Amino acid sequence: MWFAALFSGKNGTLIRTLVIISVVLTLVVIGYFVVKAQLKKAKETKADQQKINVIEAEIIPEKVSLPESEYNNIAQKIEDAHGTFNDDEEATYEAFQRMRTNSDLLKLQEAFGIRDDKDLFTYVRHYLNDSEIQKVNDILAQRNISIKL
Repeated sequence: MWFAALFSGKNGTLIRTLVIISVVLTLVVIGYFVVKAQLKKAKETKADQQKINVIEAEIIPEKVSLPESEYNNIAQKIEDAHGTFNDDEEATYEAFQRMRTNSDLLKLQEAFGIRDDKDLFTYVRHYLNDSEIQKVNDILAQRNISIKL
């Protein structure tokens, strides 16, 4: 009863106006943050695509030694080797041992793409410590791959 009385008469008009303004302002603020988040995501996606385009431009097709599907499998193995309940450095080492040329490594980077907002090198650096990263770099150096993590 008091609720209905609150919205009647002169005071009711003022209260209704304040409620409407509050709702509109709330929707505007929510809309602002939604649009801001979408623009940020679009910018990140564009930057990620540019990074992938640069990698693709550096790949020399004649120096790619594995089938396309194999790079996808290796990328998945690297992702599966690290996570909340898994930490398998050996699987990561084995994956990098499959690389024979700079183009192989770049092709793997391309196949890995962006996962958990990280490219391959950032992803591996996130999960490995300095000595483990050095071991990966040593594996790459043994294969005359000049790219380092």
